[in-house]
Amino acid sequence: MTHSSIVPAICLLAAVSAGAQTTTSTLTVVQPDPARVERLKAHHLATTPAALVHFLQNGFPPGTRLADLPTTPAEKSWIVVDVIVECARQRVAESGLTLATLALGLPSEGVRTIIGWDLAQQRPGERAGFEASVLKTLRHNAIVALGRIGDRSRRYELEAMFEREKDPDLKLPCALALAQLGSPNGLPYLVKEASRANRATSVTAGEALRLITGFEYGPSPDDPISRRKLAARNWSGWWKREHKRFRPQPDQISTRTLAPAVRPNPREPRTVRELVDRIAYPNDQRWTIDVFDAYERLRLLGAKALNGLELIVRDEDENLRVRCEAIRLYTQMTTVAYSDRPLATRQPRRAYNTLWWLRWDSNPEVQEVVRQCLARLRKER
Repeated sequence: MTHSSIVPAICLLAAVSAGAQTTTSTLTVVQPDPARVERLKAHHLATTPAALVHFLQNGFPPGTRLADLPTTPAEKSWIVVDVIVECARQRVAESGLTLATLALGLPSEGVRTIIGWDLAQQRPGERAGFEASVLKTLRHNAIVALGRIGDRSRRYELEAMFEREKDPDLKLPCALALAQLGSPNGLPYLVKEASRANRATSVTAGEALRLITGFEYGPSPDDPISRRKLAARNWSGWWKREHKRFRPQPDQISTRTLAPAVRPNPREPRTVRELVDRIAYPNDQRWTIDVFDAYERLRLLGAKALNGLELIVRDEDENLRVRCEAIRLYTQMTTVAYSDRPLATRQPRRAYNTLWWLRWDSNPEVQEVVRQCLARLRKER
């Protein structure tokens, strides 16, 4: 777990719900992840509730040389994450106290030993940052696990942490975990963060509110500022109407959290906008053609492609990733002459005039792409 490899906002919810689900009227059962189970088995760890709790409290068995364990993962703190995820999957209530103290930043002696071993493998100058990142990752996963387990006797620790925590990477999942335990105390904070209309905490807060309420107001990571502000108004308006009577329903939150992702029905892109979407999201499963084919289809559209790209470029409500990709494609198509489409290309002045006004766009991401493209167009016009 090198310092650069740690993502503090790891979403354990996704890890827990990655397997197939079966549903009863009162409980959603998540099937185990074979890769995680095999990884734990390779480290001589069973996945019974008692074994998981014992590991969180005491670490590896006495006499275990961590250097002799499998080389993957290289940092054994990831095994702690695996155990936390498994506790959440099985809803091991007996792990609650140990997870609660870990969430508060007080790992057990066993977990501290594992962190210490990982720390010793780092360069001296990187150890302080590495230790802080490891502990933050473990705390985050412990918080989300407490919410998933749903043991209301742990509500006191979560509320204490929520009151004192300043880091949004930890406070946001804590607010969601409180809702999963039936407490509305974190809702004002979630609405406040969603109302910031940024691409970081607002997106996370909006997703937490969706899980809690069932409303899909957003925002999504690639929403432009106009849509993020709309989401902020929607959440603020909802809270103003409902704050006196709304109470989180843990069973409903669990159902939404564990609902399997909807698999798209792949189709062929037919419009300029759909072709740009295909290029902007190369790993998207919504389309039947690959990125190269999408490029070729745009090229063959000639002037029609330029006109369609201009509409996307000027649309301030457009998805940011699609819009930025359209700006790059527009610049490329107006500065590269295609032998079979001479009239549709070599129009850098047209592109320069179109993009010039976007230097003052309300989205800084668009401003940055426009700045780069204008520099290229200045050489061509």
